[in-house]
Amino acid sequence: MNLRELAFQLSAITLIVDAAKEAKERLRREFASALDEVGADAAKAMLAGEEIAKVSLVHPKTSAQVLNENLFVSWVKENWEYEIVESVRDSFRKHILESVENVDGKAIYPRTGEVLDFINFNSRDPYIATRFKDGGREALIEAFRAGALTPNEVMAEELLMAVGQ
Repeated sequence: MNLRELAFQLSAITLIVDAAKEAKERLRREFASALDEVGADAAKAMLAGEEIAKVSLVHPKTSAQVLNENLFVSWVKENWEYEIVESVRDSFRKHILESVENVDGKAIYPRTGEVLDFINFNSRDPYIATRFKDGGREALIEAFRAGALTPNEVMAEELLMAVGQ
């Protein structure tokens, strides 16, 4: 294959990948909305009557983070002086942040009940996850190979949208 043929293939694949990314994001939004409408958090993906994957809306757990490093270090020093070098060891920081409880948006250290104003909780947006069942990917690949499913059936609309039609 010469350089121009490679450039052509790369251009075509780039168009397909970009359209697929846009389609994936649109489908994720539609899927999340459809789940919300029926009050579900997951649905099965079926091919020829067989479950090939489970697609679910994942709500990540909030995690604690330090807002004020100086206050955090002072608090740890008061309670665990041996854990202080110049800053809190990463392993102990992780231990404390995993121990802190989120009570009405306030960080509470459960052993003492202290409100730790120098720690807050960040939340991440929910996201859609697709988990293929054993053999699910292979079943899709075989459906494409056998012609039972074509990329055109899956991507035609997205490719037309990508080229502005």
